[in-house]
Amino acid sequence: MKLFTYIIIAVVAVAIVSGFFVLGTPKTERMKRFDDMRITNLQDIQWQIIEYWQSKGRLPEKLVDLENELSGSRAPKDPETGLNYEYQVLKDKKLTFELCANFVTENLIADSTNSGKPVYPRTSEPANWNWKHGIGRTCFERIIDTDLYPILDKKGKD
Repeated sequence: MKLFTYIIIAVVAVAIVSGFFVLGTPKTERMKRFDDMRITNLQDIQWQIIEYWQSKGRLPEKLVDLENELSGSRAPKDPETGLNYEYQVLKDKKLTFELCANFVTENLIADSTNSGKPVYPRTSEPANWNWKHGIGRTCFERIIDTDLYPILDKKGKD
């Protein structure tokens, strides 16, 4: 009976240790969740920039320009540090901007590169194909396609 108990304990211990190798430690999973939230936040900021472009006909100069007291919208902040994400308009390239974040894990399984990707319309499909990143500071260059995202016509609206 004691041998059976020891075997059960050993099997459970091996299962737990194997789980850490397959799934990662709780700390690693928490770090991955932070990075997933960073990508979600950057996607949110990207769409806010597009909406700003469509309504004002220009890119915002800084993230604080996205704040709208009426709708309550604000650019999200890094979930771990609480700091603002980096944003800049690339003046030498028309309708091009860059969003940057500091990542703590690596996600290179996407099948496209980050650089200079046009921004595509929202769809029901996940848009993670162009958000791959390594560890550390990573910037994503985005170009607004004016055919896909025209400036909204304000004629006749008072």
